[in-house]
Amino acid sequence: MNHLRYAGRMLRLNPGFAAVAIVTLGLGIGATTAMFSVLDGVVLKSLRYPDVDRIVAVSTRFTNEGRSIWRSTGGDLEDLRADTNSFEAFTFYQGWEQGVQVAKSAEFVEAYFVDPGFFHVFSIAPLAGRLLTTDDPGRSAVVSLGFAQRNYGSASAALGQTIGLGGKAYEVTGVLPAIFDFPAQGQVWAAMSSTPENRTRSGYNYKAVAKLRPGVPASVANAHLQTLAARLAAAFPRDNRDKTFTVTPLQDELSAPVRSTLFILMGAVSLVLLTACANVANLMLARATARSRELAVRSALGASRSQLVAQLLAESAVLATLAAVLGIALSVVATKTLLTLGSRFMPPSLLAAIALDWRVLAFALAAALLTSFLFGIAPALQATRVDLQDALKQGGTRGLLGGGSSRLRTGLVVAQVAVSLVLAIGAGLLFRTLLALHSADLGYRTDGILVAYANVPANSLAEHEEAGRFFEQLKNRLRQLPGVISAAVSFGLPAGEYGSNGYLAVEGRQSFATGDWRALPHAEFSAASPGYFSTIGMRLLRGRDFNDGDTGDRPLVVIISESLAREVFPNEDPLGHRIICGFDEVSMNGMTIVGVVNDVRQDSPAQQPHPGLYVPLRQHPSRADGVEVVVRSSGNPDALVPAVQKTIREMNPQVATKFTTMTELVSDSVSAQRFRSALAGSFAGLALLLAISGMYAVMSYVTTRRTSEFGLRSALGAQPSSIVGLVLGDAAKMAVLGVVAGVLLSLTAGRLLRTMLFGLKSTDVVTYVGVVVLVLPIIVLAAALPAWRSSRVDPMIALRNE
Repeated sequence: MNHLRYAGRMLRLNPGFAAVAIVTLGLGIGATTAMFSVLDGVVLKSLRYPDVDRIVAVSTRFTNEGRSIWRSTGGDLEDLRADTNSFEAFTFYQGWEQGVQVAKSAEFVEAYFVDPGFFHVFSIAPLAGRLLTTDDPGRSAVVSLGFAQRNYGSASAALGQTIGLGGKAYEVTGVLPAIFDFPAQGQVWAAMSSTPENRTRSGYNYKAVAKLRPGVPASVANAHLQTLAARLAAAFPRDNRDKTFTVTPLQDELSAPVRSTLFILMGAVSLVLLTACANVANLMLARATARSRELAVRSALGASRSQLVAQLLAESAVLATLAAVLGIALSVVATKTLLTLGSRFMPPSLLAAIALDWRVLAFALAAALLTSFLFGIAPALQATRVDLQDALKQGGTRGLLGGGSSRLRTGLVVAQVAVSLVLAIGAGLLFRTLLALHSADLGYRTDGILVAYANVPANSLAEHEEAGRFFEQLKNRLRQLPGVISAAVSFGLPAGEYGSNGYLAVEGRQSFATGDWRALPHAEFSAASPGYFSTIGMRLLRGRDFNDGDTGDRPLVVIISESLAREVFPNEDPLGHRIICGFDEVSMNGMTIVGVVNDVRQDSPAQQPHPGLYVPLRQHPSRADGVEVVVRSSGNPDALVPAVQKTIREMNPQVATKFTTMTELVSDSVSAQRFRSALAGSFAGLALLLAISGMYAVMSYVTTRRTSEFGLRSALGAQPSSIVGLVLGDAAKMAVLGVVAGVLLSLTAGRLLRTMLFGLKSTDVVTYVGVVVLVLPIIVLAAALPAWRSSRVDPMIALRNE
């Protein structure tokens, strides 16, 4: 206790040193704690469902391609559900954000079609009403507490109400507690048949989750599934060859897309914390050296070495504790910032779990104690190795000036420079990736385009055809609005939420009925209205565009992309050929190619252009109920939202809408890259500042201790510039050593970033050279002020002090 009281008194007597040390460590602990909060919430913390360790995602794995997808075919689902040796409960679902009609209005919500056993996998009890049963498919639904309160005021008031989904009316039979929102912030769960509607073994239209039997680990379940897959491959060689099934803990499956990014960023911010520790360690070494006379006097008066070490460690512990308090306060702000940056990148169901709870607070405390030991033990041990006779001399100069202390301080600075360079190179690679993504040729334009997602209630073929006519009329009305250049309708807008893909065959050359359909050409499928290509800035390269005559009662036509034309029709004109595909039932009747358009990066700028296939929306009415309305504006597209929304409501108030812009869609598609780049840049900047301050602190200390030497040099005729050069030369040596170490470390660490880069390699020379050219002079210049002060030493005063 006496050690702690004395430590507090010493820090009060040195407020400048204390403030710098506490802020430096606080920044490191705050950044690390915030990043750990995200990692803990997304990856480490379990979902809030009973027996969550037994809930697994059931995936299909293609052994010949070495990849897995969290999807299953309707034909495989029945066989998977029959594996009672592994599963206590098994369910499947499909859904997305779609329009739901409530009373006289409509809104987009996350709505899913689930089989009646869906909630038994999660052991969820309703807050009000009841769960779904086998008698409910096609007519009953349960909703979230938030949906019930928003639309009806309370959970009990929602029971018995009717909502519209997919052109059908569903009665609300139950309300779920706020704890349940799977998947992806679900708000409506409508009952569908326990038998999949699509029973093929080639259409991956469903997602499956299951609860393992008690005592059955995932490894045993996977062994059972491999046996099942082998049996199905023998029974259905055309569709199930090279296919198996796997189970993965649901928590791991949900966090898989962000897991590697978060661990890499956690490693980066941990390096920042270590840099902060090294910085404070240097400060402690310098301060301990300055206190060599005090320590020598205390030793001469009987203080043991263990007592001196305990005292210095107590001071570092007080610093670390105060820094931890500051770090936790900073982490609250930093965590909110991370949530804002990651809201479009991380799974919504996992974002809700991110908070400063006991795990995070325990992590902050552990970080504080660890840093206390790291930056306190070395200075404490070094400070107690004092030559008493030399230290007690008024002009004693040895103290901590021995080689060991000097090498330690130099090593810490070199380590700081190396760490800051590693982070800077990593940030540079990610930043250049972001620049490459923004400058990539998308194949379409993004400026001035408003996007309205719109959903018309439709179930029967007649209703879908009516939906197609509605959007045709809407398109024509929108073209009359002030500020509108053009308007079109699509299903499968680049970077949008809708879309499809699959295989195609050329009539007379290939067939889905015979042979291996997986050897057929593969393409992205989209549907569009006349004027779509010109509205989003795509180019018609050959043939014609869709026109108003391309309706359901006319011959079926299709437009393909240039890469698909090269792949399927090399050295020949694709126009006039007929193809079939699995976009819908209509597209299996054969469609004539009437045009060729340029390639686009369909999902995001990070994806290379894939072959594309476009069909007229009016000839494929099954896709006409949920579309993207694109409107090109002569000004700010956001300014068109009120007018477009008013037009839609006037035509049909039951149409659910939500708005964005093409620029925002593309920006969202690279949100992961932007998240990585922003955080890596922040960590690198913080590490660089710490390295600069570390260099400044060390050089200030060294030049102060060498005052007599510099005074003697001046007295012997040395010019100020030579003294400045001497100091800067010492700084440059440390900086160069740090840069060399940093480059070598970066060459190894860069391999972790390979899958996150676009348009450049992890050993990109431009990035390495650019970062070194930027960082090296900045760190060396941190010694400029101490060097300038050393050149201004008065020789007479310096020699008199000596």
